[in-house]
Amino acid sequence: MLAIGLREFQNLFKSIRSIIIILFIFSVTLGIAKLINNYKEVLSEVGGLEGDIYMGGLLLLIIGAGPLFVTSLSHNAINQEVHSRTIRFLATKVSREKIVLGKFLGIAMYWMVCILVASLLILPFTKGFYFHQFMEALIFILYFVGLAIFLSTLITKPGMTMFLGSVLAILLPIIGLWSLWSENLIIDLVSYLTPYYYYSVGEHIYTYVVLIFPILFVLGSLLLIRKKDF
Repeated sequence: MLAIGLREFQNLFKSIRSIIIILFIFSVTLGIAKLINNYKEVLSEVGGLEGDIYMGGLLLLIIGAGPLFVTSLSHNAINQEVHSRTIRFLATKVSREKIVLGKFLGIAMYWMVCILVASLLILPFTKGFYFHQFMEALIFILYFVGLAIFLSTLITKPGMTMFLGSVLAILLPIIGLWSLWSENLIIDLVSYLTPYYYYSVGEHIYTYVVLIFPILFVLGSLLLIRKKDF
């Protein structure tokens, strides 16, 4: 399982799209930090919130663009192995369940490193490491990592998971934002299935509730992979 996770982790860093995304995250993070630093005197009137504002900028970037980032890189994490039939080779060495867990672990490690490095890049501005904001960004990303793994296990065609993942990456934020002002019962119920509701409550502890969803997505993938015929 660890070997599969490390292979996935390394493959993500070798990808051209991955490099572009990393450079985008880092450059935008530094751009936000520089912009806020130029208005330091104005922001200081808020009252000791500078570090939080820097990390808040990174968190907003992850919330806004993270779903599309994850979809573009990992929409085919499982079904590409099935499509290329390399999963037959992997299944002779490790169980199917370990393949799914290894894939999730590798993708999760990749995003943890990306968010960690981005957080360290703005450390000269924040004057401290804001662990809670780091965890909020990571938990948010894990939701979509789990979703990508689930869709890739459920759907056999990589092109279809790319399309569906992109649609969900756009649709879920819209539903999440819409639910903040909507009184529609269906929209409110659907919003409970998205991370946006829990991030909008205002209480930090609710963001950790989102961890339940990637766990459920992975469990669903484990059940599906057992029934797959390679």
